[in-house]
Amino acid sequence: MSRFTCILLISLLTASAAWGEKKKEVIPKAPLFCGAAVYADLAGPIMKAVGSRFDQMEVGARFNFRDHFFPLCELGIGESDREGQENNNKFHTRAPYFRVGMDYNFNKKHNGNRLMGGLRYGFSSFKYDFEDPTFSDPVWPASTGTFKFDNQSGRAQWLEFSVGCETKLWSFIRLGWNIRFKARLHQKTSEYGEPYYLPGFGKNNSSTFGGTINLIFDVGRTSKKTNQKYPNALFNKQQQQ
Repeated sequence: MSRFTCILLISLLTASAAWGEKKKEVIPKAPLFCGAAVYADLAGPIMKAVGSRFDQMEVGARFNFRDHFFPLCELGIGESDREGQENNNKFHTRAPYFRVGMDYNFNKKHNGNRLMGGLRYGFSSFKYDFEDPTFSDPVWPASTGTFKFDNQSGRAQWLEFSVGCETKLWSFIRLGWNIRFKARLHQKTSEYGEPYYLPGFGKNNSSTFGGTINLIFDVGRTSKKTNQKYPNALFNKQQQQ
């Protein structure tokens, strides 16, 4: 009986060790610097084409470290021309904005697909116009006139939390999309009224949602070179060993 027990224990330990080696997957580290990329948001032109009350044109650039860390900078121009449906008030602004931050790739495999999460800080300093041609005095309702203020100064700061994914289309061209939760940190507005729209942020609330669809171009030491250094055959060979 004791001999059978010993044989059984040895068999279990051997099988356990073999199973552990089989499950263990060795994934080589990507180089410290994997390259850089520039990208453009496709959602802004789509918003403009469908007649949205506000839209933006945006480009960005980023670096790639270890295929996991992506410090970035985004620049754009936000624009809004809004006319109220229930009244005749109007709002207009067109101004630049910028964001800085970093994305992180949660996919451990360097297979071209990325699951991204990120944080950004956004800032915009802008001028805005608003008017109401049928303004009524709250004290003397019979008194009406034009309520118009041009070139009012505004500033805004906010944070963005994003999640999204990317995939390789061809060679150095990639496509990515993300959704973002935006939390306004601070704004400075005219004493005559707050702006309807904050460039780069969206409709002026304490928080809002947004998103981008990015066409991405790898430049410099692209992920293509990284894949050549760590080809799929190497991964398969290591997994089989």
